[in-house]
Amino acid sequence: MKLRIFTLILLVILSSCKEAIKSDVQVFKTTDLNNANTVLLEAVMEDAFTPPVASRMYAYAHLAHYITLQSLRPDSLKTITSKINGLEEFKLSEIQDVNPELSALLAFSITGKKLIYSEHYFEGLADSLKTKAIQLGLSENVINNSKEYALEISKQLSTWIDKDMYTETRTYPRFTSTKKPENWRETPPDYLSGLEPHWDKIRTMVIDSANVFKYKALPTYSTEENSDFYKMVDEVYQESKNTTLEKEKIAWFWDCNPIMTIHKGHMTTTIHKFTPPGHWLNIINQISTNENSDYYKTTKAYTMTSMAMFDAIIAVWHVKYKTDLVRPVTYIQENINAEWTPVLQTPPFPEYTSGHSATSASAAEILTSIYGDNYKFTDNTQLRFGLEKRTFKSFREAANQVNLSRFYGGIHYMQGVEEGGRQGKEVANLILKKLQ
Repeated sequence: MKLRIFTLILLVILSSCKEAIKSDVQVFKTTDLNNANTVLLEAVMEDAFTPPVASRMYAYAHLAHYITLQSLRPDSLKTITSKINGLEEFKLSEIQDVNPELSALLAFSITGKKLIYSEHYFEGLADSLKTKAIQLGLSENVINNSKEYALEISKQLSTWIDKDMYTETRTYPRFTSTKKPENWRETPPDYLSGLEPHWDKIRTMVIDSANVFKYKALPTYSTEENSDFYKMVDEVYQESKNTTLEKEKIAWFWDCNPIMTIHKGHMTTTIHKFTPPGHWLNIINQISTNENSDYYKTTKAYTMTSMAMFDAIIAVWHVKYKTDLVRPVTYIQENINAEWTPVLQTPPFPEYTSGHSATSASAAEILTSIYGDNYKFTDNTQLRFGLEKRTFKSFREAANQVNLSRFYGGIHYMQGVEEGGRQGKEVANLILKKLQ
């Protein structure tokens, strides 16, 4: 409370010391948008949200920013409101003297705060934006009008968000494994129940429904060594026996497990990391910084990528619980080697298709459409977690490495990652076609 009072006093002092500039001057830059995205990623990581839930938060916050900015700078961004499922045109009052970028960033903050537990992240973001607005020369009137405009859009967007079935799915029954050998069962070390079994009930953002992808049929379950199913699993086992340090590095680089647990005796330690979609949003942060992308190109990258990843995850979860496929660790321990453990911790949901593969492929397609093919970039996301940075020749190369990382990590079959990659690419192309 004392900090907020101090901030308000500082605003008044700064306001009196600097001549105000026109409301429509672009004073906020790409760095400010990147900072807002970082606040979102940190808040989601702090609260340890799962990848599906995190993708919802990323998409809605960035959509709030995009819609607000587009409504005030129609020459810089295309309108997409009519292409978003269930989203009606906004009814806005005539508010004069609004700064577009400030209002958009405040809408981002308001929406982010609605979705998160650690609200102080977005309260701090909003306060820092207002303080900077004064420092940059915006008047108190422009700041207040910009906030009012952001509140109007956020309120209407909030009504739409509340109808996406998220609240309802919190009350649905937990997933109970069938205990059949071909189906998913709770996996070590935590043996958690199936994560988000009703996620395909969540309203998609752009694609028509969760059931848009025609996946390749799986081989018939069998423990016979000459069967296609056994060969599919044994491929994972043989890979683990012949792994290399480089392959293990690739697996860990793309692990992106937001709630990794380490068990030592009776002690359990939890490590929080960026989710798979969070990792890709951080890649956008790095790219836009390195090439000094303009504010609107960066806005487009964040919004379209987050929407594609959100829809891709819904589509993946539909297939996961429809096929309900056993994970490699379960089959291998029961039929090949009881002492075997994968490199990575197996996430608590069915195997087919790979969620990280679909997430990454959808992101890669969107970013390729914006920044171009054969776009070389270096990703240092994992430095903070003690891992190296990696360089890629293109977004698609990075997505292909994600596929291999899940296979190298021992948590997915090759068919699972290949089909997941194809699924994410199809979802992204459907979105690009509809929006462009």
